[in-house]
Amino acid sequence: MKKILIIIGIFLLIGCTNTNINTLTLEEIIDNQIKEENKLNNTNNKGFKYYLPTEFSVKKDADYVQELISHNDTYYMNVDIVSYYYKNKIQSEPKLDDYEYFTFNNNDNYGYLRITKNNDNFFVELCYNYAIIEVEVEESELRYAVSRSISILNSIKYNDLVIEKYINDNNLETSETIYKIPEPKNKNEGKNILEYIEEYEYKDE
Repeated sequence: MKKILIIIGIFLLIGCTNTNINTLTLEEIIDNQIKEENKLNNTNNKGFKYYLPTEFSVKKDADYVQELISHNDTYYMNVDIVSYYYKNKIQSEPKLDDYEYFTFNNNDNYGYLRITKNNDNFFVELCYNYAIIEVEVEESELRYAVSRSISILNSIKYNDLVIEKYINDNNLETSETIYKIPEPKNKNEGKNILEYIEEYEYKDE
C-alpha cells in the first residue's frame, strides 16, 4: 500500500511540475530554478560535478565540453573553469536578431538567456554559473529546454583545489579559456553556432 501511495505521489508531482512549466514564462522558470539550492549530483568531471536529469544522457565527454542528448536534441554544455577561478563576469548584450533576451542573477551569480529564431526552430543560448548550454529546439520544446538547462547549470559544483592545480599546471591566465566553441567567421552567413560545431567536429574526424 505504501509503495502504491509513493508511486501515485511521484506521478502527481511530475504532473504538477509539467503544468507549472507550461504556464510559466521563461523568466519565471529560470527565477524559480536559480533560487533552489540543488545539492544533488550524479555526474563527475575534472574539477566540477553536476546533476543530469534522468531523461538526459551524455553523448560525448570532452572534459569541459559536454554533449548531452534529450528528446533527440543535442545540448552543448561548455564549462569555463578559467572564468570561475578568476571570477570573471561574463559580458553579454542584446542583439538585433534576438527573439528573446534577458539577464538574471542570484546573489553574485550572473546569467543570461538569448533565443534566436532559425526558420521554424529556436536556438537557445543559456549562460549561468560560469557555464553555457546551447541547443536548437522546436517551439513545443522551448520551455522544456530552458527548464532542464537552467537546472543543470544551477547544479554545477566546482572543486577549487582541482581547478587551481589544473590552471597552474597549464599556465592558464585570466584571458584564456579551456575550450572555445567554434563560431562562424562571418556571422551574417545564416548558420547558427550548432551547425558550425557539427562542421568543426566533422573536419576534426
